[in-house]
This record gives sequence, structure tokens and C-alpha cells, in this order.
Amino acid sequence: MKSKKTLLAAVGGFALLTGSAQAALIASFDFDTASGWLADGSAQTRNSADDSIINCAAGALPGANGCGLTFSGAQEVTDGYNSVDWFSNGGEGPSGLNIVSLSGTLMTDGAWVDTGVITHSNFILPSPATTLHTLDLMSEFEITAPFGLGPVADTFDISFAETPNQGGCPPPNPLGSSCDDAFTIDGLPDAIVFEIDGITYTIEFRLFGGEGFIVADNTLYTRENDENTLFVQARVTARQVPEPATLGILGLGLLLLNRRKLTK
Repeated sequence: MKSKKTLLAAVGGFALLTGSAQAALIASFDFDTASGWLADGSAQTRNSADDSIINCAAGALPGANGCGLTFSGAQEVTDGYNSVDWFSNGGEGPSGLNIVSLSGTLMTDGAWVDTGVITHSNFILPSPATTLHTLDLMSEFEITAPFGLGPVADTFDISFAETPNQGGCPPPNPLGSSCDDAFTIDGLPDAIVFEIDGITYTIEFRLFGGEGFIVADNTLYTRENDENTLFVQARVTARQVPEPATLGILGLGLLLLNRRKLTK
């Protein structure tokens, strides 16, 4: 994963606020996200006619980037677009990816909440075809209430394998479509950890397969000839940090216990 973790100075005002013997738990956190497929020259396509890899130049349109990708939709991050399509050389396509960035509320010690929705428009392509090979996704996550925290930004490397759909499918084929395609993502967002009034909060992230997606570690299988949905999710958990005096009492107790064992 190419990490661009940028935790803004807003964290410093909240990360180590301690001193309350009976700290009040923060019940919820409002969040905002921003994401985009990067048209910054880092993407590649594959021509199945000769198995050649075509490097993209920076640019949104095929004529600009020279590799056959079309980037479109509002830019929420620099060089990042909501949608990217690749052409099928006469197939049913274009196939493509779309991402929707969400805002919402995380309840402390509550359920997983959707922070983004990715849709893969997966069409059966003839041979030869020009398809996606590699792509970068930029994602930002920010706490907006009860205080400002972030944004934290990460860039994720994505590899894509377009199956031939002609003859037998290469295993595995967990969704059982004509030939499941597969994405490989280089890592997930790192957990965000901060401490307020003696309570440590951890925001963690995961990928959750919706209709037409199966998540197996960092590999995502997607059903052929369908619109398939993948959810990016987050949750927040909290734990009390023991007071220094409490730690001292626990340490003394362990010391006395060890001395008793030695004197027996």
C-alpha cells in the first residue's frame, strides 16, 4: 500500500487529554469521506490480443491518457474521479468501477457502518479486449463531530484480472458465474487510534461483499455479466485506560504475590 497518512494538527488537541477519574464516554462520532480513482498516470490496461501492458498518462479521457480508460464524475480528491470505464473492443461494455463516498455516524461499540460503496459493472468481453490491469484508489476519512479529526488519507494499489469467459474458468470460481473476475487490493486503511480523557478509541475498517462480491483476504471475486456491489465499512470501539494510581496498585499486588510464592 502506498500510504499517504496525513493526520492533521487537530489530532494534537485531543489525542492525549487525560485527568478525569470518571471519564464520560463519547457515544458517537460523525464522519465524512472522500474518494476517487486516480487519473494521475499510475493506471495500466491490458490488451489480451498480445498480453501487452499499456501504461496510462495523466488524464481523464482515452485520448489524453493513451490507454483506453475513461475517468468521469466529480473530483473529491486531487486527480480522483467517481467512475472509471474501460473499453471492450466490441463487447457489451464498457465495464467499469464507480465509488460513492458517504457521510454518517459511528456509534461507539456499535455496528459496522458503510463509509463507501463500490460498484463493478462486469460485462462478458470478447477476445481480444482492452481491460483494466492496475489502478490506484485515493480515500480520505475525517471525523467532523463532536470535534474535528483528520482527514486521514491513504492510496491503495488495485490489480484486476479479467477472465477470458471462453472455455473452462481458471479456479477458484467461488461465485460460479461464467468466469468470476478478481480484484487484489494492496492492504486496507490502517486503524485510527486516539485517546480522550483516559479512554482509547479505535476506528477500524473492512471490506464487506454485497451482491455479486466475495471478499477473501485481500482478493475480491466479482460475478460476471452483472452489477456487483462492495461496501467499505468502519466501526469505533472504546476501552478505558487504567489510571496511573490503579496501575501502581496492580503492580504492588503482583509484587506481593511473587514474594509470597518465594517465601513458601
